[in-house]
Amino acid sequence: MMKDNCLKNGTVLRGRYNIKKVLGIGGFGVTYLVEDRILEQKVVIKEYFPQEIAGRMIEKNGEMKVVPREKNDSRRFLKGKKDFLEEARRMSKLFDILEIVKILDWFEENGTAYLAMEYIRGISLDDYLQNQDVPFSFQQAWEMLKPVAEALEKIHKMGIIHRDLNPGNLMIEENGTIKIIDFGSARPYLETEKTMTILIKKGYAPPEQYVKKGKQGPWTDIYAFCATIYEMITGVRPEPSIQRIEKDELYPPSAYGAEILPEEEKILCRGLELNYKHRFRKMSDLCDCLKNAGQPIEAEVKEIKKPQWILPLTLVGIAMAVCAAGAGFFFSDTEEPQKQTYAGNYGRQSDRYEEYIEFVKHHAVSREKSEKDELYESYPYRGLSTIYTLKSEDVKEWGEPCNRFRFDMKGDDYIKWMKKKGYLLEKKGQNEKNTVEIEKYGAIRTYFRKEKEYVTKNNVHVSVVSDTVNDDLFGIYFVTPEGTEEEGKNVIQETAEFLIQDFPSNEKGREVLENLYEEMPRNSQIDPGFNFLLKQTEKEESSTWDFTVDHWNYGLKTYLWE
Repeated sequence: MMKDNCLKNGTVLRGRYNIKKVLGIGGFGVTYLVEDRILEQKVVIKEYFPQEIAGRMIEKNGEMKVVPREKNDSRRFLKGKKDFLEEARRMSKLFDILEIVKILDWFEENGTAYLAMEYIRGISLDDYLQNQDVPFSFQQAWEMLKPVAEALEKIHKMGIIHRDLNPGNLMIEENGTIKIIDFGSARPYLETEKTMTILIKKGYAPPEQYVKKGKQGPWTDIYAFCATIYEMITGVRPEPSIQRIEKDELYPPSAYGAEILPEEEKILCRGLELNYKHRFRKMSDLCDCLKNAGQPIEAEVKEIKKPQWILPLTLVGIAMAVCAAGAGFFFSDTEEPQKQTYAGNYGRQSDRYEEYIEFVKHHAVSREKSEKDELYESYPYRGLSTIYTLKSEDVKEWGEPCNRFRFDMKGDDYIKWMKKKGYLLEKKGQNEKNTVEIEKYGAIRTYFRKEKEYVTKNNVHVSVVSDTVNDDLFGIYFVTPEGTEEEGKNVIQETAEFLIQDFPSNEKGREVLENLYEEMPRNSQIDPGFNFLLKQTEKEESSTWDFTVDHWNYGLKTYLWE
């Protein structure tokens, strides 16, 4: 297939993806580097284009439509397109796994299908190995690929196997991290009644992949994983497994002078066993054995003869949006029904998602790039993002509250409660700040913050923070100047009584709230995540004030002022 038969630079897909150049051409498709006009960043588009059975037809409007070459190819073409889209759906479920390339979008156009994924700046492990003067030591290879092993264990637990793991499908980013790409061959291995297609990468594919009804599972990826390490430490790709069946001449790594311990070599060779029953059943079993290298391992590995002609080598070392309050993730294929829709909680495939981003950009009074937050650098959702500031009238025009976590009560309800209890809170001021943060992978986090400042008769300061749109309560701040401790205690205890209304059956929560003042410094805040804490204790006892919900720590937080 020639580049002339690819989509031209400047072609726009789905009204948002502007093609910049062709990155690669394969038997099943074309990969393009594109500019996402909405997220304003580079992404990669993969186009379903099976060269053997499909071609492009130029329509009257000048567009190039992908069509089957022959009438008899239609069924295969449509089946392939369906599988292509299924790949996108499968990969979207793996979004949380940092070491796996992230699928951002998928759609049909021009008679074929496309999927958009994150753009990885780096090179493949295959290219990296070609540029090395000497092989890796086993420990260097293992340390480099250990995150890959852990990622594979996670996808295996989801019932998915990659089936095409090899150095060409492992990308090394500029910061040194490694990612698994190309899940076009991945299949749910638990669907054992279905015949899997034959997909072969010579040297990395085990025997079961050479037959239609071969028993495939996590052990299939384990073979490919071990074959990759074998090449990294020897500089030699393993012989194709189908040839090894006829005459097994796979030499142990030590025969090439590889820097590897005998125990490690046994473990690696076990992962390369031709009979899948003799391999590790799970990736975690392989990892556990390597942790305990030097101790006996189950199942003997047959002795592999060493060639007499290989000279030893001298090896040299080489080197979210998480949204609460019933929020759904932006990359969901479908949006779950909910009583209240929150601004930003739209399926990425929906028109509402794109409409909202356009609305935000059009009405923003300011825009800034956030700095990378090192506290969350291990989470795939965090990273450089764009933060837009909106006017209150604009967020009210859109009409949906933000997707920040909240209490199940209103800010004004609290003021009414305190008035009923004899505290006349005098309003001293109000400020509002409404931000929309669009993160690196398109997740939208909204925070529409309205803060009303009050003071009691004896100068205890109370700030009530709630949603600009519907006044849902976010948090309550207290500042008790010296000499106001007694009233401060009473104000906080009355606040606790107000919040207890939301947790009538939560004995642990009531106990926490009733003793709230004793646990809090003088100048404090009741964090909105406190709601989560109390609801959690309805199900199980909690001995900590913090617990994790989707990567974020919520609980009672306190903030001190100088």
